[in-house]
This record gives sequence, structure tokens and C-alpha cells, in this order.
Amino acid sequence: MSNIRQIINAYHATNHDYEGAFKRLYYELYSNSKASRAERIIEDLSKLLLCKLICEQAQTTQLLQEFVAGRGSANATLLPILTKAFPVLISENDAFSIGDDAVRRGLAEILPYNLHEAPAHIVGDAFQALMGPRLRGDKGQFFTPRNLVRAMVEVLDPPGDAKIVDPACGTGGFLAEVHAYQKRKETAPLKDTLIGIDKDRDMWRLASAFLAITTQGRATVLNKDSLDLRDLRNLPSSLSPFDADFVLTNPPFGARIGVRKSDILQQFALGHLWSYYPTSRCWKRNEALRGSQDPQVLFIELCVELLRPGGKLGIVLPEGIFGNRQCGYIWDYLRSMGRILALIDCTRTTFQPSTDTKTNVLFFERRRGSSSVITDDQQKVWIAVAVNCGHDRRGRVTNSAGEPYADDFGRIGHEFRQREQIKGVWSQAAITQRYYLVPRYYEQLDAAALIDFLPGWSSSKILSIQEMSKRGYLVIRKGDEVGAEAYGSGDIPFVRTSDISNWEISVDTTKSISEEIYKKYASPQNLHPNDILLVVDGRYRIGRAAILQEHNYRCVVQSHFRIITVTEKAPFSAYEFAYLLSTPFVQRQIRNLIFIQSTLGSLGRRLGELRIPLPSPSSEWQQRVEDFKTCIQERARLLDSLTAFQLPGVEL
Repeated sequence: MSNIRQIINAYHATNHDYEGAFKRLYYELYSNSKASRAERIIEDLSKLLLCKLICEQAQTTQLLQEFVAGRGSANATLLPILTKAFPVLISENDAFSIGDDAVRRGLAEILPYNLHEAPAHIVGDAFQALMGPRLRGDKGQFFTPRNLVRAMVEVLDPPGDAKIVDPACGTGGFLAEVHAYQKRKETAPLKDTLIGIDKDRDMWRLASAFLAITTQGRATVLNKDSLDLRDLRNLPSSLSPFDADFVLTNPPFGARIGVRKSDILQQFALGHLWSYYPTSRCWKRNEALRGSQDPQVLFIELCVELLRPGGKLGIVLPEGIFGNRQCGYIWDYLRSMGRILALIDCTRTTFQPSTDTKTNVLFFERRRGSSSVITDDQQKVWIAVAVNCGHDRRGRVTNSAGEPYADDFGRIGHEFRQREQIKGVWSQAAITQRYYLVPRYYEQLDAAALIDFLPGWSSSKILSIQEMSKRGYLVIRKGDEVGAEAYGSGDIPFVRTSDISNWEISVDTTKSISEEIYKKYASPQNLHPNDILLVVDGRYRIGRAAILQEHNYRCVVQSHFRIITVTEKAPFSAYEFAYLLSTPFVQRQIRNLIFIQSTLGSLGRRLGELRIPLPSPSSEWQQRVEDFKTCIQERARLLDSLTAFQLPGVEL
């Protein structure tokens, strides 16, 4: 056991040493650089790493030591080494952009570390930890977290002789992880069949440097526009990305970087307009081209085209593709080309702090031959839902106590091969809605495990909100928007989602409205004490609720709420219902029912599918609800009393 601990400690120490050296190198260049863009600094950093690697391989590190000691300039001493070793990658025009003193100090930081002999995964982890957060996403490119990359590689399980392509390789993280995975698993020599493509010259150079270090020359990186299929087909067979066994990628995405070139769009079926035909319940392609198409959509088709028959794809995509009905044509295209193997639901914080865009992962297999189309209602799909991603919204991997944040991606990757033998994070689900494939929607919840803390609960007493409405237990209506011009026009509260916390409404007087505006909405909203306000749209507060009281029911409620009235027919009170809404079982369902389009989430019509457990009226349960009610009402009474102490405000 002590030997294992020593090995683990040695790994972490070594990993920390390399990461620290790379960070010191970066900050040395950053502090002494006149470059205005981080990409320029990273370009010089990649040159230094390549130069160090070349000299180690040729056993000529004495040249580097002499340069660090003050001999020669970077462009006269180091640049010729690079242009000779990488004539395609680096030319004489690619001079170092920072001064020689900064280059010397930076190179001195990594001089003691052997890049050629160090384990690739250690150098890779350190390099990605440094580079990822510093790459900006102004072109829709975001660094894929290492733990998610590893999970995707483990799910696909590529053998050492497989041809693997990443058509949007960025820094080369997917290919580096494939190499590390194969090195751990394979005993036979690995083939040089890793191909990356990136049209950004900075990313191409950076990926080339990174992969030269981490894959021992197995990977080839092409500086090409991946979406130009004609150009890719003209490549020699040794460089061709087609007939790939596996494609692993995280393509750039975003409507702001839409592809508008007709010569690119016409090469793709998904570059054309599609129409939905209700009679046949499917989408069909038109001859007309779209004016613009989001790059991630074209990349889906590109990846399928790159696969050989039977080849497999793992791709990170924004959640909008999985749940927006207008994206249904994408899924009909995929069904015509093969079958969905698995889906991973990523946490919203997975790509933070770089971007708040919610993503999921699709695994797909291209059809062999001309077999018939398999529709989703004929096939079960493997589903895994990550609740924890190993870091918080700021990218911190430990909490204030120094404890690491939980990470579900490790289990997701590790358990995929045993998914049929163990009851773990993976489950099979039939896709019941043809164009709604948000993975967590199909998660199979264990109700007994989530609500066994409710006294007197019985599995026979679970009703959906839709069923409760049909039985007359609930009356549900929407809120409204009064318009920003109405803010501050009076003293009647306009309740917004940001005003809700711990079942309490905190009034923002700067958003209060006039009596005239209140009368416009008072009748349709029909608010009364004990009405429940449930947040159903927004960013982070969906599922939070508040109960109106005597002192605050005279208000107008924002459209992001559903106003719920518990009627006299209901076998439960408003306070019971509000308490049940906060239980883990219901909150987990709410999370699974939310659809996030870009950064905004919505429950939409799925609110009716929310199932509520109804405990038996035991004395223990009644006491719990009574305590809950007393706390809320007493707090409301005290807050109302405090208003008597408020003095007229003074404008600052």
C-alpha cells in the first residue's frame, strides 16, 4: 500500500513540477512581452517548447544553455533550429515577438525539465492546464476540459491501430488523450494514425508543438478549413482524414460565427433548407441553400462524412441542438446515416468560466452498408448524466476547505464498458420524443431513494402536475412583463425571479409600478395569499418558489413565473405543495425537465410532466409542514413589521 501511495505522490509532484514550470514560462513571457494578444505570447511559448524538444532529441541542449547564458539572440540562435526541423510549420518570417532577455528567462524555467523522456500524460496535463483558460473563444473555440475529453475517449475505446481524426483540434487535446489512453492500454506498437485539422494558424502551430511533445510524433496536424470537403478530398492518402475509425471533436459553435459562403454550404446536406412534413412526420431537404448555417451543424455532417462505415463519432454540441424542435432535421439526417449510441449530459458549469453555454455529448455510429434506417423509438440509447464536473463556475477545482470538487466524468468514462453488468451512472432509455434528445430528460430516477425521507410516503401516491390540474387540485397561470418603462413609476411591487429566495419575496423598489399599470394586470393574474410563485424560466433560479402573504399579494408577477393556486379540492395545502416542490426528488426532476437554449433555461410545457410525491397524512408529516408554515408566516410578519421603521429614501 505504501508503494502505491509513493507512486501517487510522485505522480502529483511531477505533474505539479511541470505545470509550475510551464506557468513560470508563460508569465515570464507575458510580463515582458509587447504583444497585445495572448495568442502571440502562446505562439512564442510553443516555439520555445519545440526548440527544447528538438535539442533534447538531438542531444544538443548545450546550445540552449549557451543561449540562456547570454550568447546570441533568439532569432539568430533558436529560430534556425526550428525552421530546419519544422520547415512547414515555422519559417524565417516567424520571428520571436518578445525581447531576448525575456526569452532567456523563460527558457531557463523549463531547461531542467526533459520533455522528450517525460510521460506524455504528465506534460499534456500541465500544458493543457496552462493553455486552456488562456485561449479566448471569440471564434467559438473553447478548451475542452481534460476530464470530459478522457471520458469521451474511454467511451469510444479506440485501439492502437485505429485511425482517429479531430477536424477542429484546437490545441490537440483529444488526440493527446487518445495517445495517452492507447499507451496505457496497448502492448503492441502504436500506429501513426492521429490526424488533427484546424484552420486557425495559431491553433495549428500550437497543436503541432503540443502533439509533437505528447504523442512522440504520431500525430499530424493540418492547417486547413475542415468544412471545405473538396479540399480535404484532394489531400494525399497519407494525410487524408476520410475513412476514419473514430472522430473525436468539440467544434466551434455559435450563430455569430455562422458560415455564409455558398461554395461551402452547397457541399453539405445540412447547408440546405429543410422542411417538416406533418403527414410523414419527418424533415426533408430542399434544393435551396440556407443564407447561413451555424458551424457546429456543418461539423456534424463533416464528422459523419469522415467516418468509414461502422466508424464512431464522439462530439460535444450545444444543448440547443438536442432540444430545439427547429433542429429536428439534424436528427433526421443522422438517422438516415446511422444510429445514436450514447448521450452524455454535461453540467452547466463544464465549460465555465470560459462560456456559460450548456453542452451535451453525442456518440454516433455510421451505418454499415445499406441497412434500413433505425428510428429512435425502435432503439434504446445509453444515457449518462453528470451532476458534478470537477470545478466551480470560476474554474476552481477545490473548495474553500481545500477539498476537490466532485467529478462525475471519471465514473462516466470508467463505467461505460461495464454498463450492462453494473447499476451505475449509465442507463438505457427509449427516445420517446423524436426531436427532443436532451439526455437528462430520459434519466431514470429512483424515486424511493430520493424521497424516502418523507414520513409516510408511499410509491402509489405520485401524481404529475398535469394530472393534478385535470383533477382540479391546481390552477396554473402565467405572469406578465410590464416593460422597463414602467419601472419606478409607483410603489406596487413588480416581482421578478431575482426577488425570490428561500420562499421569500424581496421587493426592489426601483422596479415598482404605478396603480394604473397594476390594474391592467391584477385581474388576469388574480393573485391571493397562499398563491405559489414558481420560477420556470431564466438562468439559475428555475424551480425556486415563494408563497404570497397578506402583506405582499398586491403585486404584479413577471412572465418567468407560473402562478399556482392550490384549490379546496386538493388533498394537500398550499404549504404542503410548496414544501414538496423543494424536495430532492422534485428538484432533480425540475433539473431534468429544463431545456437550456444557449444560456437561458425553460421548463416550458414540460412543467406538466413534473411528478409530485404525496405523503400520507401522518402526525409526523403534519408537524413538519406546520413547522414549515410557521417559519414562513412568522418571517413574513416580522418583515412586514420592519416596514414601519423605514424612513423616506434620499437619492444618491
